Amino acid sequence: MRNIHRLTYLVLYIALISILYAIYTLPTPAKEPKYFILEATGYYPGPECTYPFDDGFTAIGDVAGRGSVAIDDKNGPLQMGQRIWIEGYGPGKCNDRGSAIKGWKIDLCFETYEEAIEWGRKLVKVHLLED
Repeated sequence: MRNIHRLTYLVLYIALISILYAIYTLPTPAKEPKYFILEATGYYPGPECTYPFDDGFTAIGDVAGRGSVAIDDKNGPLQMGQRIWIEGYGPGKCNDRGSAIKGWKIDLCFETYEEAIEWGRKLVKVHLLED
């Protein structure tokens, strides 16, 4: 009778070890991507591109200039105030909104109208930067 109890405990112990091993060796879920592929256009903060909102300031009150990025903060992957790195452009801060910027699109601010036109429209890799 005593051997049956010992055998039962041994079987339960082995089952417990097997379950714990299975739990700890499960693959971990993938982390959120640290970058996104977005469609980027260029804009100039003057009246040629932003009339009637050509006061020189972004939606959150920053001075508009190179590094300002207009986003769709309600339906896109980026949030206002977020710092990012855009391949082919450099560092930026999500601090503006644009009427044509919907979903997975961004608008990059340039110092001159000509630079904005030269940028055109392209797919870019946007890296999220840690604060």
